[in-house]
Amino acid sequence: MLFLWSATAAATAQTVQISEQDCSDLARHVASADVNYQPGVDVDGNAVAPADLDGAGQIPAPDTITIPLTLDLASRLGIPAEGNADYLARPVIGDVVVTSDGRVTFNGMPLTSDAQHELAQKCQRIVRTR
Repeated sequence: MLFLWSATAAATAQTVQISEQDCSDLARHVASADVNYQPGVDVDGNAVAPADLDGAGQIPAPDTITIPLTLDLASRLGIPAEGNADYLARPVIGDVVVTSDGRVTFNGMPLTSDAQHELAQKCQRIVRTR
């Protein structure tokens, strides 16, 4: 069992007990040093040509990823697709936003609490040191 101490501005300090498996499940995956990418070699250590193309631009990873959620009304209402190619009824229900620090919101509302996020971050640090 792992014991994590947590203190937030709105609450008194408390100790949370969590199993190692649950902590590992909460932590984002961090590759161990022996599986890190090594440029110019394959998995067996043989030399390979680089995948970079001359002049190809780098696309930076976004800080947030937005996923629009829609509902296929035609299917829900039993409207057949044949003969209705122009009928597109997919209203946007909302947006799920995932940030680079692992927070997830739906239409601006957190899907996890700050306490859950803090616990996941602490588990990630613990898993990294093992």
